[in-house]
Amino acid sequence: MRRISNAWFLASLGFLVLGFSRGINSSFGVFYVALLETFGWSRGATAGVFSVNLIVDAIISPVVGHLLDRYGPKKVVGIGCLLLVTGLWLSSQITSLWQFYLFFGLVSALGMSFMGMVPHVVLVSEWFSDNRASAIGMVYAGTGVGILLLAPLTQWMISAWGWERALQALAIVVMVLLAPLVWSFYRRGPYREKSSRPSGSRGQNQWTTRLALQSLQFWLLFLARIFAAGGTTVIVTHQVAHVVDIGYSRIFAATIFGLMGFTSTGGRVIFGYIADLFSKQAAYTLNIMTTLIGVGALMAARDPFSPWLLYIYVLFFGIGFGSRAVIFSAISADIFSGKGFGAIFGYSVISVGLGGALGSWLGGIFFDVSGSYLISFALSTIVLIFSDLCIWLASMRRVASYDERLWSRDKR
Repeated sequence: MRRISNAWFLASLGFLVLGFSRGINSSFGVFYVALLETFGWSRGATAGVFSVNLIVDAIISPVVGHLLDRYGPKKVVGIGCLLLVTGLWLSSQITSLWQFYLFFGLVSALGMSFMGMVPHVVLVSEWFSDNRASAIGMVYAGTGVGILLLAPLTQWMISAWGWERALQALAIVVMVLLAPLVWSFYRRGPYREKSSRPSGSRGQNQWTTRLALQSLQFWLLFLARIFAAGGTTVIVTHQVAHVVDIGYSRIFAATIFGLMGFTSTGGRVIFGYIADLFSKQAAYTLNIMTTLIGVGALMAARDPFSPWLLYIYVLFFGIGFGSRAVIFSAISADIFSGKGFGAIFGYSVISVGLGGALGSWLGGIFFDVSGSYLISFALSTIVLIFSDLCIWLASMRRVASYDERLWSRDKR
């Protein structure tokens, strides 16, 4: 009973830490509008900062995974807090675009990676064997709360104090609140030694990074995440700019998308439960269908006289937003959990950075070329469907059988 209580307490802390760091990340769209107004940079060049941020996250994720396997979540996430504080504070001092690329695109990205999805999925996988998807869903729900609180709060701080002070205020919260909690309570879990094996194989086996990188399941999940990240990030990065372009006020846009944090919180919890209760693949398909309803509503919004379309978008896209990561993480942990899971999951998260960087950058480029986000949002729909197909391919018996043969070759 005490072990269960400790596990859920750590999941609650993960909810707070991951929620705040990802809330900052997802609030980029609010800072994006303020920076465009201040400096007059092109949308493609400015959105490219977020793309660099995601690329850095992708490149560093395997390193974070290896560090987690060696040093554990406490030291890794603690260092992440210090990096994020440094990056946010330096970003508040910028006077040129290259500085923003360096301080937010690189330094803050390193902090978010060290505080982000990889260490928290590893933390949960080490503390939970049953109800793993539900626990991951709870931790990821913090991202939704972070968006709910930080998007409108950030816009309010920008309006009242300026974007420079807003960045500084966020840095102070990370230093004063999050860093002490991480250093005091994060620690290794009791299920780190638990072995994993490919579906249908006999005996207990430990996945190594080398074996995982030969696995069809790994690469199909990797491709699915590229498609999902690209299809989602193009929306998240440009949603505020799109709604402001069609006639809504900035504070309305920030508030309405802050509400998406509320719906996404519910979505993470709900889909975590569904993934544990039913097929994870079926849960993923339902997630994609829900998301596409939201994207369609956003595309249909052409003027400021139909706010109900934005409410539909917030409800359906919000429910799907981020909860895909819950299902991805649960599938990955079910297949690859063990001593090497941190590094394996770190390599898999490269896909999120690659897909997200392409989505963010191409969204700005297509707008600069066409003057509209409709092309970008339509491509989002297509790649999300491809993502669902990859998830089902990864669950096929032939794929699992191929991965079982990896064990036989490895033992020769």
